[in-house]
Amino acid sequence: MLTLSLYLRLSGFYLFYFATLGVLLPYWGLYLRALGFDPARIGELMAIPQATKLVAPTLWGWLGDRTGRRMRVIRWACLAAALTFTGVYAAGGSYVGLALVTLLFSFFWNAALPQFEAVTLNHLGEHVHRYSRVRLWGSVGFVGAAVGLGFVVRDWGVGIVPAVLLGLLAVLWLNSLLVPERPAAAVAQATP
Repeated sequence: MLTLSLYLRLSGFYLFYFATLGVLLPYWGLYLRALGFDPARIGELMAIPQATKLVAPTLWGWLGDRTGRRMRVIRWACLAAALTFTGVYAAGGSYVGLALVTLLFSFFWNAALPQFEAVTLNHLGEHVHRYSRVRLWGSVGFVGAAVGLGFVVRDWGVGIVPAVLLGLLAVLWLNSLLVPERPAAAVAQATP
């Protein structure tokens, strides 16, 4: 059964995960341009998270399946994403430094969503038709962050983007602590 408390916890994760994406996609390139990177370098740095999407979910999915503790994996991934993203301040305007930070941060961040989809569906159980009501908050987070940060950047400048991303990653991790573990439903094993 999807209680209000569980609904808010699951929805909150989607809200903050996609709010992070709503900041990253439209504003990270602008931040990199403000640091003085040319379009080719910006494109390379923006491509790194897409590249880690090819590997990270598979590795982290294997770990979640092997341990049966998906929320634990998600919590560690969210914490590691936030902690590695702090390296953006040490990297400054260094291309290599930002590439390394982006590689590490996105390796952990991209691991969380596929695992959380499985957790959400496990929690919903027979009420899978309610998935859209939970996932809707991801769209709200993305649009709200993308639009809202436009006003913030206009008033404060693009230099605020890393702090906003770090704040969202921290809140995402905190939200993950509130979502209870739910064992996956047993799957029948067919024998040849």
